Amino acid sequence: MAATIAPYSHHHFHSLPTIKDAHTRFVAAKGQDHVKWFKDFFVEHGMDQRFGLAMIHRHFDLEPSEKLVEYMGTSTPWSGGFSGMKEPQPAMWAFDDEGLLRPTEYRYSETQDSDFTDKEFEFIAKFKAELALRGLANMFGLARYPGDNFEGTCEFTQGRANINLQPNDYPAILKAFSTIWFFSEPLWKRGCTCKCNEAADDHPHAGHRTTQRK
Repeated sequence: MAATIAPYSHHHFHSLPTIKDAHTRFVAAKGQDHVKWFKDFFVEHGMDQRFGLAMIHRHFDLEPSEKLVEYMGTSTPWSGGFSGMKEPQPAMWAFDDEGLLRPTEYRYSETQDSDFTDKEFEFIAKFKAELALRGLANMFGLARYPGDNFEGTCEFTQGRANINLQPNDYPAILKAFSTIWFFSEPLWKRGCTCKCNEAADDHPHAGHRTTQRK
């Protein structure tokens, strides 16, 4: 196996930049040019329907006992479920300062994702090498692919919860920038990317992430 996944780390999560700082670094590094290169990289390695490219960031602080877990469109801090519940599954990953890939965000579902294959671990190792070569190790990570039928969401942060709106509920004056890019043909053609409306003049709090169809 060419790579492994390290356990979740509260310290690692808190080392992630805020969404505002992440976007500032992205602009300074001309990140969109790198996104275009990574599109071909994901497709050529057959990973466009397994992962998306994520601008790593955090929305708010968590306690040491908490993880950020999404369920039915809302992400909140979880300290554990109750008897009989399965463990939340990773939905986003980023490399730490030692070069270990760790989960940063989770999702809850009774249906479990399959384990990473050797081919996927090999891709992760190549992805890590490309990030290092381009000086992007602290900028990009991986996101779970949401499926070809994904139609988009608009996520906004209220306190310590991230709430996802359906596309028909997007505000008409939304100003946003991308934070996750999906490269499979169905989603790429529809313009599905996760965005944040941090650019809005009246932005009131930690950050919004949205996914839109063009």
